[in-house]
Amino acid sequence: MELSEELLSLVGDIYDPALDDSLWTSTLGSIVDLAGGQSGGLVRIGAAGEAVISHAVGVDPSYVRSYIETYEPFDPSRGVLHAPVGQIQTIGDWIDVDEFRTTMFYNEWTRPQGLEDAANILLDKSAAGLSRLSIMKAGGLVDRRMYGVISYITPHMQRAMRVRQKLQQQNALETTSAHTLDALRAAVLLLDANGHITHSNASAQEILDEADVLRSVHGRLMTSDPNVDRMLRQALVDTALGERSTMGISLHLAAHDGSHYVGHLVPLTAGRRQMFGVGYEACAVLFVSKAALDTMVAPDLIRKLFKLTPAELRVFLSIVEVGGVPDVARSMGVAETTIKTHLTRIFTKTGTRRQADLVRLVAAFTPPIKI
Repeated sequence: MELSEELLSLVGDIYDPALDDSLWTSTLGSIVDLAGGQSGGLVRIGAAGEAVISHAVGVDPSYVRSYIETYEPFDPSRGVLHAPVGQIQTIGDWIDVDEFRTTMFYNEWTRPQGLEDAANILLDKSAAGLSRLSIMKAGGLVDRRMYGVISYITPHMQRAMRVRQKLQQQNALETTSAHTLDALRAAVLLLDANGHITHSNASAQEILDEADVLRSVHGRLMTSDPNVDRMLRQALVDTALGERSTMGISLHLAAHDGSHYVGHLVPLTAGRRQMFGVGYEACAVLFVSKAALDTMVAPDLIRKLFKLTPAELRVFLSIVEVGGVPDVARSMGVAETTIKTHLTRIFTKTGTRRQADLVRLVAAFTPPIKI
């Protein structure tokens, strides 16, 4: 058919609803008008066979309800569900027109609206369901103009719906990812090369709200320790330039109340990680965990695993929960030399060399999921 300006403009409009589903109604109205129809609908059939009219124009809402609740099973145009995708079908393709006019569907639903025929086309079909477009005509059967308009716009309709489905799948994936991240006990912060936070989970937001070891300044992550901050900035720059190992770096952060946090920065610039990073416009992810023990199982597990004596275990836990040697000595009421002696033995048994290593070790015993 001749490509009029109206038809070319309509093709452009068809892709807008892929980004904004609310635009389908006005676009459908334009399709109906240009095709010379009276009404139209986008019908979605779910995997269980339930009919849902996603969008309808030119149809009284009471007829939309009665179609879904009563008449849909008697509509001969349902035959399009078994037709090839993209093939236009009219009432006459399934039933003789004269016979159609004797049916309950015609006399109780179609004729009261002044309708005589409809062009139907299956737009997509999958395990999740299918979609069909119906353009209904009054005052006669589907003519060449209606057939031509629908034939021309069909590939564009199908393409637009595929784009919409891809976007919905991506949104669902991102929602699932966000829920999964929120379930983690560890704080998760996705960062760009400048240290701006592109996403943070619930645990990270709690730490940021406290504004102690970590805080957000105009959307940029800052740490409480200037040295750690410089290390983090350099690591992000190196990561963005591809000059850093995929193993990342570890960071030790101390809060004002003496509690300890362990951070691990992991690049998102290679392998499967890269796809995740692109989705959040991030080059790295920072995991931050408070070095807090699960008091139900961790102390006994640590004692057995590293064969610590009761006194060594007490010093081990105090170093993590209280602080340095002087503070631990005061809290336990013993000399600093005694704490240092125990600490030397703890280092030997755990294979560590610094108190910060003990903090990281404890973080490994923290359950990853909030329970």
